[in-house]
Amino acid sequence: MTIDTEIPDTKTPEPAAQEPESWGLGRRDLLKIGAAAGAAITGLGAIEIVRNPQPSAPVPKDSVKSTAVPSMCQMCTTACGIVGHVAGGRLLKITGNPEDPNSQGAVCGKGVAGPSVLYDPFRMLYPLKRVGERGSGKWRRISWDDAYSEIAERLKEIRERGRPEEFAFQQGRNRSADIVARFLNSFGTPSHFNHRALCSLNRRAAIATTIGESDWDLGDFENSQYVLTFGSNWAEAHQGHIPVAIRMMRARQKGAKLVTFETRMSNTAALSDEWFCVKPGTDGLIALAMANVICREKLWDKKWLDTWSNYPAEKIAEHVAQYTPEWAEKESGVPAEDISRIAREFAAAAPRSTTICNRGSQSHRNGYYNDRAITMLNALVGNMGKEGGWCWHPQSAWDKKAIPEPEPVPEKPTRKSIIAEAKDWPLANAFPDKKMKVAQIVYLWIKERRQKISALMTYNADTAWSFPEGKLVRGVLKDEELIPFHVCIDVMYSETSHLADIILPWATYLERWDIDSRPPQGLVDYVGLRQPVIPPRGQSKDIRDIFPELARRIGGGMEEYFPWKTTEEYLEEYFKPIPGGFAHMKAKGIYIDPAKKPFYEPYVKRLTPDELDGSREDTKTGIIYKGVDEKTGKPAAIGIRLNGIARRGFITPSRKVEIHSDFVVGKGKEVGKDIEPLPVYEPIPSHQRDFPDDYLIMTSYKINVHNGHRTMQSKWLQEISHTNPALLNRATADKLDIGDGDWIEVTSFRPNDAAIPGGDGSEVGTMRTRVRLTEGLHPMVIAIAHNAGRSVGGSYATNGKDSADNPGYGELTDPDLDRLWWKGAISVPQNDLLPIYPDPVAGGQSYHDTVVQIRKV
Repeated sequence: MTIDTEIPDTKTPEPAAQEPESWGLGRRDLLKIGAAAGAAITGLGAIEIVRNPQPSAPVPKDSVKSTAVPSMCQMCTTACGIVGHVAGGRLLKITGNPEDPNSQGAVCGKGVAGPSVLYDPFRMLYPLKRVGERGSGKWRRISWDDAYSEIAERLKEIRERGRPEEFAFQQGRNRSADIVARFLNSFGTPSHFNHRALCSLNRRAAIATTIGESDWDLGDFENSQYVLTFGSNWAEAHQGHIPVAIRMMRARQKGAKLVTFETRMSNTAALSDEWFCVKPGTDGLIALAMANVICREKLWDKKWLDTWSNYPAEKIAEHVAQYTPEWAEKESGVPAEDISRIAREFAAAAPRSTTICNRGSQSHRNGYYNDRAITMLNALVGNMGKEGGWCWHPQSAWDKKAIPEPEPVPEKPTRKSIIAEAKDWPLANAFPDKKMKVAQIVYLWIKERRQKISALMTYNADTAWSFPEGKLVRGVLKDEELIPFHVCIDVMYSETSHLADIILPWATYLERWDIDSRPPQGLVDYVGLRQPVIPPRGQSKDIRDIFPELARRIGGGMEEYFPWKTTEEYLEEYFKPIPGGFAHMKAKGIYIDPAKKPFYEPYVKRLTPDELDGSREDTKTGIIYKGVDEKTGKPAAIGIRLNGIARRGFITPSRKVEIHSDFVVGKGKEVGKDIEPLPVYEPIPSHQRDFPDDYLIMTSYKINVHNGHRTMQSKWLQEISHTNPALLNRATADKLDIGDGDWIEVTSFRPNDAAIPGGDGSEVGTMRTRVRLTEGLHPMVIAIAHNAGRSVGGSYATNGKDSADNPGYGELTDPDLDRLWWKGAISVPQNDLLPIYPDPVAGGQSYHDTVVQIRKV
């Protein structure tokens, strides 16, 4: 059994570690969990195992009973409800919270492994200040008072100088949006950089263009009979991971058919009835060819289209006539007869059919158009908003009108940030209240001095490791002229904190408070509470403690927006609208309004007499207006009259599904760019040539037990998956005389494309790695998992490369350090090979388009 030995902190003593006589599962059982998740799915296959979990930490012998504390996971973006089981001040294990309407009591391998991050011997537990050159790795411990004083002094000077935009905040996965916005808005900085372009920007822009009120689709998978998956590895890596996976498997048990288009044989592909290995970036053409068949053979729901589409069915048919299955076969490799057959099957199953897509379709230079085409398929067959069909919800989290943020709330900044606005990409920030920013250009534009940055705060964002062109990012972070002051807030020591001036030890999700929820897969919004299952270890703190204290020290009115003495006092106020209030949330972890019904067909809702009172109607369009839109100052549309009935409609300019969008055309014209109003296929320029045998398209993927930069410090997860060799098709390898396990050198290039920053065809970088041969990959592709390649952060994260002591760590006496059997395993940072490569329309990163040259070494 693996023993997770904990050394007491100097300031907060903890019980001495002891081996339990008998408890649950051991290390080998956890490996079996990972194998089950890899071979099948972390939804059903692994869940049954996880419900009898392994010990998360040694159990004191005098304590046999545990206390269950409901909370929410943050080992990935899905934020499943969990229950922490605590005894003697130690977290023993994690199980799923059945109160969570999304995950419904299920938890994956990452969720189970949370305690290994909590008790990681290489965790940052104390504030640090740099004492050597930036990037030298030389630090000294400082007090929180000293850290607060220096940070507040620096930020106060910027603010009092009247240049609040010179303080930049770079976040990664932010599940504390309320407190972050409160701090930044009260400071007055608009320089709030997120990672949306590295995640899902293109598909969000495509969905928002089409339906308006949401930028996230929620297929009603459990009730569906036919699901088309375009580049979405929902069994392992989708943002809705467990909630999606369990519903997919239930649908499959009821006879639903699953068809997947993907360049790699993922676990999702393996679970499907049919898998088609496609050339990267051709998903949209496949969807358009299916649309061709549906329109040509009149398999559409014409009545629905005539009512709810802003573009006539006949004109859609004229448009898609050019996209023949034969052309799609030539480009994608999917046989024309299969494209036609699947189109017919999809239409026949409607309205209980739906699509799901993700980075495999949208993380391309043509990603926005790909996902526009895929979304249009659902409109053609009339499944939008229907039970078993393609659905959505207006709330990406909880209903903030029903549960508003406590007053006083600061106004949004009036200053401008050139980097945050990213106007070179017309749809990046085109949609109100949808934070779509072009993250990959942040450090390039700082280097080019497009915006002065006097202080940078990075939070849960290991940009030096996870961003494209990592060498450039690290160079900018190291340059004290470009970034004079850098504060890093994170749980672990990382490539980014390595280049900071002050490191603040952040509490893990198991030690802090948060208000959280995710897009509701059951189509009814809910709210969840993340609460500490144990007190913060060492001197780690959460930003809900850090930001109020900084605001008080900076002063100048900032402190007025933080009147609460404690986070719990703030949450007491926040949860007042909920029956039972904060006490209910602490006891259950979740609240869902029992009166609310699933969000099916919201567009058909009839407007009430009260809603119509005082309204006016445009007799030409049928659009009904009432009052003024606070954001635009224009008349506010509330619905549309169709066939004599006033209905809510879609929340788009036309109040209908926007197959044809004048809105995006107008946004393009504002910056001198042409955006197609209809879904189109736009070939990727760098892929439109005959490649020599040694030139390939490099794609990226996630391994099911890893996510972003938050899992590699877990010794349990690293033991399951700690290496990322390059996957190569056997036929391709044979042409190059490359065998399984051979070493290769991979050289990547920027696209020769004037629409891309730095698009001159120059070299990005070179890397050596080993090869794993497979039949389950497109012959034109080399695939490398990106959750690897750390150089700092401790022995577990780096496969033994970095075992140096650090004054921010606890004492490194974990006996498992002597059992690191995977020490030295291949682990390469694929992100260093990726060029900065945004989709010219929306700005999402083209993760799967990089052209590389490989050679055997």
